[in-house]
Amino acid sequence: MRSRWATLGFFAVLLLSAGCSRTASPGGKVTFQGKPVVWGSIALRAVDGSMHQIGIEPDGTYQLENVPVGLATVGVSSPDPKPSARQNDGRTTPPTPPPPGAWFPLPSKLGDPSTSGVTLEVGGKSGDIELK
Repeated sequence: MRSRWATLGFFAVLLLSAGCSRTASPGGKVTFQGKPVVWGSIALRAVDGSMHQIGIEPDGTYQLENVPVGLATVGVSSPDPKPSARQNDGRTTPPTPPPPGAWFPLPSKLGDPSTSGVTLEVGGKSGDIELK
């Protein structure tokens, strides 16, 4: 009988600890005033304080992996994609810039999760990020 309780306790601890580390893979489309953001990156500060970053695809989409579930703060930056505005160390191939006229600047405050005012419920229905 005693070993049965010990076994049940062990599995209860495993179940609780597994529940505490739930993650999700948020993804969606990034827009600013209804237009897709076609260049840049997303910085996400998860509910546990960890930082997650990923580039934005040319169609305005992104996909992160293994982010703790809960309310996260989000920063979106979209620096000037002109080759003269980028630095290349010569060891990497620079990303392909968006087509002419597709890129537009974002307000600088949106680039930092602590100043953007943008949040995302990781594990929620939608991972779309709508900037205003």
